[in-house]
Amino acid sequence: MIMQLLNLTKKHTTDIIRWSEVNVMDVKINSDDLNFKFRVNSIILKDDKVLLVDMKNNGFWCCPGGHVHIGEDTLSAVKRETKEEAGIEAKKIKLVGIIENFFSSKDGRKHHELSFYYLLKDLKIPTGRDKDFHYIEHDEDKLVELNFKWIPLDDVEKYDIRPAPLKQMLSKKEFEFTHTFVKDLK
Repeated sequence: MIMQLLNLTKKHTTDIIRWSEVNVMDVKINSDDLNFKFRVNSIILKDDKVLLVDMKNNGFWCCPGGHVHIGEDTLSAVKRETKEEAGIEAKKIKLVGIIENFFSSKDGRKHHELSFYYLLKDLKIPTGRDKDFHYIEHDEDKLVELNFKWIPLDDVEKYDIRPAPLKQMLSKKEFEFTHTFVKDLK
């Protein structure tokens, strides 16, 4: 897969990686035909509720997370992203899934997203983050609105949670390792 990505970058890449203000590179490839993202996500449970986020008011919910940096392992990345976005730390972290998600965004762009999902336990949650909260993140020279909500696990079926395998995992309350593919390119 790495060789395929390198060949893609040589031939088709317009923006190979994002260079952030702190000179950190995300594993992210944009081409004319398909965008690739390597991400990590946190499944954060408390009192039979899961913390989900609606980014940019896009109308659906997902787990907090973000891009893995070049040279960064996924465990370090999930710790960093969870702290950055939600201010939450965990002492126990377990890989429970990998989801390969192929989808088209609202603007018609096609994406291939490779996401590692970690279950976080033994949490350190700052005051105010144990209830629904709002956060503005500075990302790629843009301000991004993040709306966080603690959703009861018994109610996840009522919400538009993406990707679909995540919603299934949460509704069944099953957190054993799974590797899933979603192909929803239009």
